[in-house]
Amino acid sequence: MNDDLNTHHSLVPLLRYMVAALLLGPPITLLVLRSVLTDSPANFLGPPVFLTMGLASWYLISVNKISAAIKLMTVGVWITITGIAIFSGGLRSPVMVIYPILVVLTGWLDSARSAKWIAGLSITVTLGLWLAEQLQWLPVQIAPPTAVYAINQIIMTLLSAVLIVFVMRTFKLRLEQLQETKNNLKKHALALEKSEDRYRTLIEWSPEAILVHRQGKIVYANPAVIKLFGAPDAATLLATQTADLIHPDNRATQAARMQSIINREAIPPATESKFLKFDGTVIDVQVQGTAIDYDGEPAIQVSIHDITERKKLENEIRQLAFYDVLTHLPNRRLLDDRLRQVLSTSKRHGGYSALMFLDLDNFKSLNDSYGHALGDALLIDAAARLRKCVREMDTVARFGGDEFVILISELSNTQTESTEQALAIAEKIRQALSCPYVLQTQQAASTVSSITHQCTISMGVAVFASEQAHQEDIFKWADAAMYQAKDEGRNRVRLFHH
Repeated sequence: MNDDLNTHHSLVPLLRYMVAALLLGPPITLLVLRSVLTDSPANFLGPPVFLTMGLASWYLISVNKISAAIKLMTVGVWITITGIAIFSGGLRSPVMVIYPILVVLTGWLDSARSAKWIAGLSITVTLGLWLAEQLQWLPVQIAPPTAVYAINQIIMTLLSAVLIVFVMRTFKLRLEQLQETKNNLKKHALALEKSEDRYRTLIEWSPEAILVHRQGKIVYANPAVIKLFGAPDAATLLATQTADLIHPDNRATQAARMQSIINREAIPPATESKFLKFDGTVIDVQVQGTAIDYDGEPAIQVSIHDITERKKLENEIRQLAFYDVLTHLPNRRLLDDRLRQVLSTSKRHGGYSALMFLDLDNFKSLNDSYGHALGDALLIDAAARLRKCVREMDTVARFGGDEFVILISELSNTQTESTEQALAIAEKIRQALSCPYVLQTQQAASTVSSITHQCTISMGVAVFASEQAHQEDIFKWADAAMYQAKDEGRNRVRLFHH
């Protein structure tokens, strides 16, 4: 695989100098010292070997195999000079001077580990040559002429000069890079500081209430938070635990959510909750939290949006959609929905329920005599009496005008017993609504008087189970029974018979 030339870009010039030394050194040596080199075949064979390595290294560099060229030159030169030393004087060989330079070049071009290996091998060879000389194992060689030493010394001096130039150039480059990195870090730090200042300014001036807390203790709050909770000042708010600001009904849920944020678990980004102001007022809020690092430690940043008015408006809209404006009882739409629920429950679990239609008998005469204001007052009183006659789970609805509907759910599992229960409740309602109504009327600007009005009811009762009829049928049954009560003289309860 080809090496990446860019990775070794700073090494290529030095490698070229070494290749030049390997290519030019041998011919020069052969030309200048050919007369003395012929005395030693080993000395004569050395220059061609170096020349061959130089050509091979030049080829490897040209095809971008930089690592291979480095290994060829360092290992090849070491092996070659070791062989020359053995046959050209041992420790006195002129090539011995190459070992220190080769160690430095190997460390620079390859790695410190490779330099250690070359140094270790060179020391081992040196000791081996010394021991071989002591034991007279080396071939007897005539001492090389001083010209050979001079040529080797000149080449090594030139390589050393080239090496030190590259070392200083690289050192200077590294210093410049370090200075540039330092300047960049300084610029980045300044930019980060400015960014943090801008972010803090945005948070401070944001109309959204934003606070940061750690383990339930508030460590930062912007002015909008202070205003939202009605705190006297920032110090008072920072001395408050987050749990004290959450409604008791929502503390467990919010605590679990905070733990999920700390654990970096996937949760909905925002949720609705109820919080408490400093004066105890309950407010509806939408909260969104995220894990952050604040002053170098983990914390949670929370954005709080007051939705009290929105929830109030939603409730008002719901009230208008599902409740009667005058009596605040469920209207026909909500009654239909609850009847569907009763039928669904009856289908799953069995049992009977009852639907009661009632109409105020003498209501029109009150309206005609005293006006609609007094009629409205009677309807409100009648609605209150109806609520007291049934259970919390039952539904009392205003059907329109002076007509009311009562839905009694979960009676007995037998029709006979359920009928008895429904008729008992109906009779209780008839008696409650037949009691005289005492109504306040204003005769003049400052005169208030009371009138008593007797108003009976006619009621029809339909007892049903889910499998007996559809929803509209049940309404028709109760309505038919109510008209039967009216036809029979009013002020009575009649049961619809299937």
